[in-house]
Amino acid sequence: MEEVETKEWGKPGLSRVLYTILYLVIGRFISMVLFVIAITQYIYSWLTGEPNDKILHFTEDLAEYTKQLVSYVGFNTDEKPWPVGDWPDV
Repeated sequence: MEEVETKEWGKPGLSRVLYTILYLVIGRFISMVLFVIAITQYIYSWLTGEPNDKILHFTEDLAEYTKQLVSYVGFNTDEKPWPVGDWPDV
């Protein structure tokens, strides 16, 4: 029988709990920002016929940042995203 390698996780400390709460609040804020971005892009596309390139670039970065948040909150990584770590650059 093949032995499966597992990660050894200790108990999460108080700092991990506080960072998780912070990142969950930020994640909620991101959903509100994304709502505004979607409406803005729709109106811009309707008026000009194509989406705004600057907003497209920002949403790419926002998607990568959201991926980092989910990875940290879901215990897939210990690397803290922004505001503790760096903002992702796609």
